[in-house]
Amino acid sequence: MIVGVLRETASRETRVALTPDQVRTLSAAGLRVLVQEGAGQGAGFADEDYSASGAVVLEDRAAVFERAGIVVWVKPPAFELDSMPLRAGTTLLGFQDPHHRRDEIDRLRRRGIESVAFDAVPRDDTTTEFDALSTMSRIAGAVGYAEGRRLLAPGRLARPVRAFVLGCGAAGLAAIAAARTFGDERPTAVGNRIEQRAAAIGAGAGKFVPNRDDNAALLDTLAATPPDLVVCTAVHRGSPAPRLLGPAALELLGSGTVIVDLVAKAGGNCVATVPDKTVTLPNGVVVTHRSNYPADRPGSASRAYGAATAAMVLRIAGQRGEVP
Repeated sequence: MIVGVLRETASRETRVALTPDQVRTLSAAGLRVLVQEGAGQGAGFADEDYSASGAVVLEDRAAVFERAGIVVWVKPPAFELDSMPLRAGTTLLGFQDPHHRRDEIDRLRRRGIESVAFDAVPRDDTTTEFDALSTMSRIAGAVGYAEGRRLLAPGRLARPVRAFVLGCGAAGLAAIAAARTFGDERPTAVGNRIEQRAAAIGAGAGKFVPNRDDNAALLDTLAATPPDLVVCTAVHRGSPAPRLLGPAALELLGSGTVIVDLVAKAGGNCVATVPDKTVTLPNGVVVTHRSNYPADRPGSASRAYGAATAAMVLRIAGQRGEVP
């Protein structure tokens, strides 16, 4: 089996789907790896590093598609896939953004081209090895908290920041933990199941609010203790994100409050979120999102993502009988 690694084309994306160390892992398993020229540059991996690891470096992305049976990426390409020499039997592996690309994914499947989505890997004890979404979510939660904090007015930073974290998955727990690194107040965690309380408190939350479908608990808590920073991470993978910050919630937030919505690609937890933009609402609340928070830590993020990619490639190759 031949594995192809693309140079990322999404805006401001610095990660790479496989690092040279992971190319060595795949090569040792009997797989061949093709790497598009410059694929690892943003993460600090030179073409020479890939060549030394056993990969063949190709200048043209079309040549990668033409020869590879599995093509791996981090984010869906910014170019039209139909412009590439795709053939039946090819597998496209990476984040697939199924919330927005469902029609394209279905159309490719009808041509015999399978899309394996890290977005859809279930989170349980059997998938840890190739659960790229959890590893990237943990980085995104920490980076998102720090980025939101940077947008706060100096006056709010004169004391420990008060934060709310919506959602207690991997990103939410990482955002809670990030507050401790800045010496901020222990965040208030908001979840939809009381079973999440132990994990939230363990990560450093000072309070856990079990929120129901009517959103009353969240609204009451916002009214009682308005936060400086809200980090939105609540989403069930593969499903639309719940709208937790509607007009009523936004009215309870004071001017200068910052909302970081990490789940805008799934529709967002905040009704005012605009994907990949920072907007200031009429009441002075700032709402921000961008789609690649882990790209702020390209080396470590690429190593974590690449580990999941390599594990998934070996799983697919094993299912096809192409590894010993």
